[in-house]
Amino acid sequence: MRNPATTTPRRLPLWPAVALCLSLPLTVQTIGTGQAWWDIALGRFIQGHGIPAADPFTFLATAHPWVAPEWLFQVVLAGVVHAGGAGLASLVIGLVASLALVVAALAVPGASPTGGWWRTAAVLAGAATASPLLGVNGNSVTLLGAAATLLVVRRWREGGSRSVWLLPPLFLVWANCDPGFVAGLLILAFTLLIHRPARPEPAAGGRPGLSASLLARLPGSPEAAQVALIGAVAAIAAVVLGLVAGAVAMVVMWALLRPVAAAAAAPRRPLLIAALLAAAATLLTPAGPRLYTVIAATLTSPAISQLATALQTPNFHNTFPRLIEVVAGLLVLAWMLGRPPRTEDCLLATALFLAALEASGAAGIFAVVAIPQLAEYGASAWAERGPAAIRRLHLELRPLFALGFAAVIALASVLVVVPRLSPSAAARAERDGEPAAAAAYALAQFPGQPLLTSISDAGYLAYRSPAGHAVFVDESMSQFTGGALRDYTDITQVSGDWRTVLQDLGIRHAVLVADGATTQALIEAGWTVNCYDPASGRAVLSAGSQPAAFPPPLPSQAPTC
Repeated sequence: MRNPATTTPRRLPLWPAVALCLSLPLTVQTIGTGQAWWDIALGRFIQGHGIPAADPFTFLATAHPWVAPEWLFQVVLAGVVHAGGAGLASLVIGLVASLALVVAALAVPGASPTGGWWRTAAVLAGAATASPLLGVNGNSVTLLGAAATLLVVRRWREGGSRSVWLLPPLFLVWANCDPGFVAGLLILAFTLLIHRPARPEPAAGGRPGLSASLLARLPGSPEAAQVALIGAVAAIAAVVLGLVAGAVAMVVMWALLRPVAAAAAAPRRPLLIAALLAAAATLLTPAGPRLYTVIAATLTSPAISQLATALQTPNFHNTFPRLIEVVAGLLVLAWMLGRPPRTEDCLLATALFLAALEASGAAGIFAVVAIPQLAEYGASAWAERGPAAIRRLHLELRPLFALGFAAVIALASVLVVVPRLSPSAAARAERDGEPAAAAAYALAQFPGQPLLTSISDAGYLAYRSPAGHAVFVDESMSQFTGGALRDYTDITQVSGDWRTVLQDLGIRHAVLVADGATTQALIEAGWTVNCYDPASGRAVLSAGSQPAAFPPPLPSQAPTC
């Protein structure tokens, strides 16, 4: 029996609170996208009328039945906005995103000596990488679902089979909040695929297999050699044949060279049963199996890929997308300098990095997967390769100082975040980022008439027009036929017979960016500028019967909306 006098008191780790507070300035964002207004508008509509059978905001007759994959998130979001305004919605969704990053840091193996400082640094790196995708949208729910899935898988690998039974209720809620639950199912499928026992060693005097002899020729441990060879082949295939070919090459190489098994201590059956139940739970949505059809159609449609930013490759000319490359480089560096990485970690991170290069919307999942690996392998690399003089310094704060440090971080986070939550900040963000004045003018002057807008502005117009049926193509692009998307592309890119398309659709009014190519083309075609919204840079235009003036007038010279 232990002597209470000699027992070291167990300290409550403060790093989760510190990491959460440090990430909040990156995750708490004001409502500034059309997607957020679209979600609020749909949530209000569902609260009052139930899930609609067709898009209630477009004036087109859609070809496909309405599928609302985010209906639960939208209803909750509309309720939060109704209860506390846009500021409360920003805070709640930001907290969800920060919680997701902290949960991902908890997925470090329990036996790893990774300290809280490394976990906090990894959370900050993940928050910076995912921040362009965050905001008041369902991406935060997907990050939390992916992080919880990683944590359950990690506990299962360590023998905690009970945790797998959290997966079915997790995916039930997740599938009704965001279609990103598919990423969680893929993580589970990957885990079950790679979790297999090691191959037996060849008998004495026997001839080693091809994979064993090939890996034996490479320097380093078999684990490092395997990872290096698979990564090299996948990178070459991605450069020469494309990113999808790189992912396929990675899977094929692993199938051929797998003398190094994943951690096989945990029985596979509980995770397999829980994963099957989780997949079955995703069918318990208003759309049922049709939800998968919509998701597949969205991911495979060239027209939607051209219009949806999340399905396009990242713009590496901007600062934040470059962090995807930075995090990937840090991961490879940590794998090389620290202890040999686990094969399943390298393969999963590599696959998601390739996915993030193919579609920017996958960057958030990549960040979540990278967080525990950055923390664990980064700490290992530093312990082995860091300067000895610094490694001997153990940064251990006394409880009182640790509490004070956490309080200072929390106060600094409050000072940064709280000003964003005020009604004036929300109103300013709406006025500057959305066509508030232009929408008010158009909806008042042309009630019930079709309006030509961009897809992002269509979400805000839907929010401002509860009567509905005012906008063209909106955020729910999968319900439109290829013809409608093609017509929208022709008009907005001023290509094809766009004038005839406008006439056939009966569109005689528009809310567009004042200095855009479509606005200039409409003015040259004889449309007139009714008013100009200087805060958002939008103009309200109408088809005119007079010949076009030359030179065409500037939209900014029109009366203010």
